[in-house]
Amino acid sequence: MMDIAKSSLKVFIARVCNSLASFAAVVIFSRELGASPLGTYYPFIAFLSIMAIPANFGISYAAEKRISEGEDASQYLATAIIMKIPPLIFIAAAILLFGGYVNQFLGADLAVPLVLTLFISQAGKFSIKILRGELRVGETAFVEALRPLGWLSMGYLLYLQGMGVYALVYGYLFGSLLMVIVGWWRVSTTIGRPTMKHARSLLDYGQFNMISSVGGSFYSWMDVLILTAYVTIGIASSRVEIGAYENAWRLSLVVMMLTQSISVSIFPQMSQWDADGEVDRIESLIPKALLPGLLVVIPAFAGISVLSRDLLGVLFGAEFTVAWIALIILAGEKILQSMHSIFGRVLWAIDRPAIAAYAMVITMAINLVGNIILIWQFGIVGAALATTMASAVLLILQVAYLRRFVAISFPVQEVGWAAAASGFMAFCIYAVRSAIEVNSIVDLLSIVLFGGLIYSVVLFSYTPVRESAQKVLPHTLSQYVP
Repeated sequence: MMDIAKSSLKVFIARVCNSLASFAAVVIFSRELGASPLGTYYPFIAFLSIMAIPANFGISYAAEKRISEGEDASQYLATAIIMKIPPLIFIAAAILLFGGYVNQFLGADLAVPLVLTLFISQAGKFSIKILRGELRVGETAFVEALRPLGWLSMGYLLYLQGMGVYALVYGYLFGSLLMVIVGWWRVSTTIGRPTMKHARSLLDYGQFNMISSVGGSFYSWMDVLILTAYVTIGIASSRVEIGAYENAWRLSLVVMMLTQSISVSIFPQMSQWDADGEVDRIESLIPKALLPGLLVVIPAFAGISVLSRDLLGVLFGAEFTVAWIALIILAGEKILQSMHSIFGRVLWAIDRPAIAAYAMVITMAINLVGNIILIWQFGIVGAALATTMASAVLLILQVAYLRRFVAISFPVQEVGWAAAASGFMAFCIYAVRSAIEVNSIVDLLSIVLFGGLIYSVVLFSYTPVRESAQKVLPHTLSQYVP
């Protein structure tokens, strides 16, 4: 049995490194290049993510699930590899065939780099899924950190050579290549003999996961793609606003590291418990998985509500402050995401992909229509509103569906206290911010640390939260202390 606390901590530490590297790269490239080149790079990544859906067809996720069940791992791996090749070739050919339109949409000659990145990134992500299926979630942590580190290092070297937006693209490609090399070196499952039986099993699970993958990409990238489409046809927005909006999105994502680490770590173990019929263990884990992330995202929203302009202006540059309202909305949305990312993982772990897919289809429709209408009316603020609205609907549907199979309990008292502590922290930050000017990263970091200290003192003055931390931390740290 895997140790969820140990795996979560490993993944969290790696995601901190991952996010720091990614964030450092975004800050450096934003300051050096400005918002417009990022307004080309981000649509490139968005297009890559959308093309990865049919190229993958849910096979990677299905392989993770089947391998985690503990039977026929070699056959599932071989079958999954064979099944992934034809869709990848087809999608790559389509991109090259319509390369002119792709280049026009992206605003640069990027069709060929897009194809190369598609193949390499898919191979790297597939290795991560196999390692997770082997219940070695903690070992994926370092592999995942390689891409942002490669993007930062190689991207900056190429930027110094004057390559502009191509420095960002090839830096991402280099980081993905590092993932491929190290990820597959770590995989221990041997390649067996592919069979039709295993192919049908992968398709049965993967077809629903593909729908959820579409929904996940809609959630992450549909706003950027619609903004880019409006720029391409010349009726709304600009690439500067796209770059500013995506920077706001990425800044808001920083607070999701803990929740994402937990959701990744619980899936293989819950999958195994479901296969063994141990539903009570799954039910007891849900509130424990929800609480840590909420204790982070709630105060983050409170702090960002006060410091939104300062965060964007000081970190990235004055032209990025156009997204300050969108940043506040997106930070609030992360409270919803911190919950539905856990509930979604539980649905997949208990082998209910069809239900998870139904919820995602409904959310996709709301997200698409909402983005088209609200971006047209309100620009990047409309994009943030559409994302938040879709996230709320997804959460409601997931909870309603999940309750059919497991009992869901929610840490109401602890979360309520965290909300009160966050409100007090926001008041203190506002008072300090009104008294001083924030002109540098040092000024900004000082206020953030001050707010974090106030929140922590108030939070841990509440006995249930303090007792929960005292129970979890010694067990987790004991995995690393001799």
